[in-house]
Amino acid sequence: MKRLLKVLNPLAREFKSIGTMKKELAELQDELSQAHRQVHISEARVSTALDKLAYMEELVNDRLFQDRRPAESDQASPSPSTSTQSLDTVKNKSSRKNLKVSGPVQPYQPHLKNFWYPVAFSTDLKDGTMIPIDCFEEPWVLFRGKDGKPGCVQNTCAHRACPLHLGSVNEGRIQCPYHGWEYSTDGKCEKMPSTLLLNVKIKSLPCSEQEGMIWVWPGSDPPAATLPSLQPPPGFQVHAEIVMELPVEHGLLLDNLLDLAHAPFTHTSTFAKGWSVPSLVKFLTPASGLQGYWDPYPIDMEFRPPCMVLSTIGISKPGKLEGQSTSECATHLHQLHVCLPSSRQKDQIVIQNVTGFCSCSEACSFHALPMETFC
Repeated sequence: MKRLLKVLNPLAREFKSIGTMKKELAELQDELSQAHRQVHISEARVSTALDKLAYMEELVNDRLFQDRRPAESDQASPSPSTSTQSLDTVKNKSSRKNLKVSGPVQPYQPHLKNFWYPVAFSTDLKDGTMIPIDCFEEPWVLFRGKDGKPGCVQNTCAHRACPLHLGSVNEGRIQCPYHGWEYSTDGKCEKMPSTLLLNVKIKSLPCSEQEGMIWVWPGSDPPAATLPSLQPPPGFQVHAEIVMELPVEHGLLLDNLLDLAHAPFTHTSTFAKGWSVPSLVKFLTPASGLQGYWDPYPIDMEFRPPCMVLSTIGISKPGKLEGQSTSECATHLHQLHVCLPSSRQKDQIVIQNVTGFCSCSEACSFHALPMETFC
């Protein structure tokens, strides 16, 4: 501030040339720009710290909930009594014995991580760009290495825990915006200005690219050798690719996507506008398997554990159902929904819509729906 006042002081300006004043103002602008950038870095670090505190609070609440349950079960045994009220109490408690009482969201099962998860579209991860993601309570960042292949590393610098996605990509290495440390796609720190430390590394995830999608393996087991195929049917075109984060728990979001019976009541202003409301909606499945079709709607669905829902919808034109089953329909819309657990209270959803019946403009008008469409 003193330097700024000195530069702008009219008395001081009388003894300086215009060139000198321009140079000093340029230096001040550069300092202000750097300060502005440092403020953003500090805000990101504070946000990361708050997320960690919230996670620790959830762990404490879970522990308190688990500790409270044995105490409640010990108190559930009633003292001997012949009163009607006591007998009713015992009866009510007995009838509720097998009910699952609502409480804190339970921790993830370890095996849930041992799958390939599609987390981004290839078209969004261009050379020199970074995509931050949250996966199972941990921050990660995607970028392409010098060979053009995608990588996924922990979104936290090993030096001062600065979020790496605020930096840049330099010759296939992600550079921290704080002190310039640079990491390759396997997490190794390959450049460390003004410092020399050996074997510095941050965590990384196995990362692969297939059929226009970026996949990561967050589990501790060795990654599966092959990735699931999500290739659209021959002749179909991709018309919409959407990635968004929703404040919904992973299991609840999947349950919602598979529950089509709510559509004609909830989505009356978007894709289900004009749908008939039958007295009975049935979901028919084979004796074994995780797929089936909705009756009376021309919609087939398949669940691919642990996170993918594929739908085939028979439509005569954008937003208009056709026939009683997909086999009766000449045209179809194929939808893919991927639900990635960001945290126990949030989910990242990856959506892809492909069609083979309409122009790009028609498809875009059909797919440009508000967020409530997917909930």
